[in-house]
Amino acid sequence: MSKREKFKKHSNNISNTNKNICGLAVATTLGVANATRYLHTMDDIVKAARTRFTVRSRLSQLNKNKSIGNARAKMNSLANDHTIGFLIGIDGHVLLADANGQTITDTDPRQRDRRKVTELYIIERI
Repeated sequence: MSKREKFKKHSNNISNTNKNICGLAVATTLGVANATRYLHTMDDIVKAARTRFTVRSRLSQLNKNKSIGNARAKMNSLANDHTIGFLIGIDGHVLLADANGQTITDTDPRQRDRRKVTELYIIERI
């Protein structure tokens, strides 16, 4: 069984196993939900977003073990006039924040977000 078949088999989206719910929600907000066939991994979401925006990793700008709550101030300092927002990856989940670090799209929202950031991408206009 290929890696992609495993992703499809364990997808949390019953109506379309090619796209996980959280990735689809983020891609829909960005207007790129139909840009790629699959939305299982952060690489899939970044590939879709790059059809319309400039997307670059900014994880190295964060200290180790940063939670989403702690990373919000850093996101604000990384933003510029062209920034649309940030893709934030955590273990098995993705969410979208605006240029100020405030959550725009999250299918599993938290009052106090202590989930550890594993991936961080800045999204800017081309």
